Amino acid sequence: MELANLTGKDRQYIYKIEKGIVTSSIVTITLLAKAMEISLKEFFSEGFD
Repeated sequence: MELANLTGKDRQYIYKIEKGIVTSSIVTITLLAKAMEISLKEFFSEGFD
């Protein structure tokens, strides 16, 4: 719920992103990365090492 508050997005929408149910825009992805205090490069590289 904290991530939803930090991004201004509904927590159900965040859940759907996490589960791969919806595809988010680059704007939302940027908001998520900023809320998690990571760069977009880090956001996209997680799990691809």
